Amino acid sequence: MLRTFRRVVAPLSVALLLSLAACGGRQAAAPTATPVPPTEAPTRTPRPTREPVATAEPTTEPTAVVLSNDAPTSSTSDSQLKSVDIGDLETYAHTSGVFEIGVPNNWTLQDNSKADELILVWTDPTRNGAMVVDIYEDAKINSTDNLAKTLQKYLKNTFGSEPDFSTGDPKTQTDKSVLIAWTYTATADNGTKAPLLGNTFIEQRGNKISLLSTLVPQDQFKDLKDKTNQIINSYKITPDAPIKP
Repeated sequence: MLRTFRRVVAPLSVALLLSLAACGGRQAAAPTATPVPPTEAPTRTPRPTREPVATAEPTTEPTAVVLSNDAPTSSTSDSQLKSVDIGDLETYAHTSGVFEIGVPNNWTLQDNSKADELILVWTDPTRNGAMVVDIYEDAKINSTDNLAKTLQKYLKNTFGSEPDFSTGDPKTQTDKSVLIAWTYTATADNGTKAPLLGNTFIEQRGNKISLLSTLVPQDQFKDLKDKTNQIINSYKITPDAPIKP
């Protein structure tokens, strides 16, 4: 199942392929019309900020990122989503030096970066869980309110037409990033319907604007929260490094 993020105010384009593999058992319940963020949302630790360096703004053409879908992931008799498989974390340092993050050692990377934007998508072995790093440059200093509005528009344009799509309120974190939890009902390759829960952080570090997203089945979030928090808090941006795919 392909979901495409479309660029809005700034180049925030990415696509997620979550095949929503299933296994035998009960069928997942559909989400309510309002967002159901986790009781304990992902947390971010404080990070130092740096003043931006004036640079040219990135281009605004939409970019699509498509992951492969060449392997079957469920049988027609399945009715429960497979559990997202998060292996031991290993540090992934981008060759440009712009960022590093802890990535499960059993996740698969799809690098769809372009000259002025880094777009990297990781998926777990079941393809029911995903993580996206999207970084581009902006010379102006954006307030947390502006970042929140950009993220709200981004999510609405991306998932607004999905069944039961809804978002929570923007939450400013202690490190000045902004978090929005969002959800919609996805359909697995065997027809099973399941609510997906996304958490997206937007932040500015120097002249770098970054979106860090995680996406898992909503009913698995509680069990995965500690591991996803480890991934989220391992994320580091180097503002002075140039974007080089």
